[in-house]
Amino acid sequence: MTKINIILGSSRQTALGKNVINFLEENVSAYENLTGAQFNFIKLQDYQLPFFYESIPPMANKNRQLPDNEQQWINDMEDADGYIFLTPEYNHSFPAILKNALDYLSNQISGKAAFIISYSNNMRAGQFGGLELSTVLSKLGAFVMPSTEMMSIRNVQDTFEANGELISGSASADYYSKKLTTTIRKSVFYSELFQNNKFKN
Repeated sequence: MTKINIILGSSRQTALGKNVINFLEENVSAYENLTGAQFNFIKLQDYQLPFFYESIPPMANKNRQLPDNEQQWINDMEDADGYIFLTPEYNHSFPAILKNALDYLSNQISGKAAFIISYSNNMRAGQFGGLELSTVLSKLGAFVMPSTEMMSIRNVQDTFEANGELISGSASADYYSKKLTTTIRKSVFYSELFQNNKFKN
């Protein structure tokens, strides 16, 4: 079964991304029935990762030994076939907690499909954060979907309640609900495409 990790890239208590990831979790049964895939929801603060501290870069450390919480993050990313990253924009980039988590990785996401959903509480939709994230993911070897496939959500608070429910009467509710379903379907399609057509030396 294809496994997709949906990762919330902010740890702020009031992060609007929680509204979005809660909506996705509320609808996970429908997504799994639609695609036949399994979706894992990841909140980075649950791993309690310290700032990256290793003396040897992960890609060069064959004898790497880590505490359980750090190894769990790496294992969870290794086990997935594809990824959807939810990111806001902090000072024209993406959050430090997400960059720090990515610094722990070596080749775990290489050759796998990655989608980015940026979001904000305004009309800009956090797009600079998404664009900066795409560069880092590409350098880690992920097949990041082009900017034309990058979803952005404006004014999250006008569409999604904190518990993930759509706001009754919201003019954008139907639009974003459909866009998220399309992103879910595409993430499974491309994850399976790359999984089943790996390059062989």
